[in-house]
Amino acid sequence: MAQLVYLKENIKYFYQKHSEYAEPALKLLFSLVMLCLVQSMFQYNETVNRPWLFLIVSAAQAFLPLSFCFYSAACLILLNLWQVSVEIFAVFLLFFVICYLLFVRVDGRHAFIIILTPILFYLKMEYFLPVLLGMTAGFSGILPMAAGILIYFFSLYTKDASALLTTTENLDPGIGMSRIASLMVIDRKLLVILVTFCLVVFVSAILYQMFHEKAWMFAIIIGNISLAVLLLFGRLIFELDYTIWRVFLEIVLAMGVATVVQFFKGIGDFSRIEKVTFEDDEYIYFVKAVPKIKAAQEERNVTDIVAPEEEQAETEETDTEQKTGDGMNEF
Repeated sequence: MAQLVYLKENIKYFYQKHSEYAEPALKLLFSLVMLCLVQSMFQYNETVNRPWLFLIVSAAQAFLPLSFCFYSAACLILLNLWQVSVEIFAVFLLFFVICYLLFVRVDGRHAFIIILTPILFYLKMEYFLPVLLGMTAGFSGILPMAAGILIYFFSLYTKDASALLTTTENLDPGIGMSRIASLMVIDRKLLVILVTFCLVVFVSAILYQMFHEKAWMFAIIIGNISLAVLLLFGRLIFELDYTIWRVFLEIVLAMGVATVVQFFKGIGDFSRIEKVTFEDDEYIYFVKAVPKIKAAQEERNVTDIVAPEEEQAETEETDTEQKTGDGMNEF
């Protein structure tokens, strides 16, 4: 355990030391991957499907706040949807405006959650999400996550609507959006995913915030077990097409990832709990402080051994006499 703590502290120290270069590089990489995956979900406008264009936008976003990824992704989606239908473009534009007013404007982290959620769904890694959100974002991550889930399922519905619009002649106005709305109403998988993920985030956040030594462990184990049970119930009730082995494999991996995240966030040392009470004019505060487990860096003391001044003077006189004697011998 001590070696792991030393490793964590060294990694954090290395990152903090090189954060001036590491943060822009990570932002550039995330933005580039994000734009490429978003374009893969909405492949309707080949004009904007240019890797060099994505690289330029990512390079600019490397020096901007992470919330700007939301704006670039929204613009890319809207440029693609313009080629499908004007009404679909208008509905998505309204959806992004609502997300901005409710989430992004309030907290920049919400923008990251909205974009990360459909990406994880597209990569088939969605079961990593709810417990991690409960541990990191808490209750505030529920609605941005739901918005991200809607974006992913809308991308699936838009493919169907786009195929309908390109193969049918003499279409009525608004038929594309009507097709998306009808698919959303009859899709039981969307309902199960939304309810399950929101409940798991809620449960994980409650367990994680408990004042208990193993609260983080309860949140990881109970949250992921709840996720598996709710997904299985949804599969049995609505006869959905979940792959059972993939659900269990991802949940086991999600437990490991959540444990690593908690390890880097810090695990409390409950043997050194401190309780403090103080007050002001209106309230009395009772504080329970649990220090994090940290490994102290080894201090290396370098001692310079210097001879005393008298000994140093005698040594210099001896060297001078020896050099003089050697000179006389040579003469």
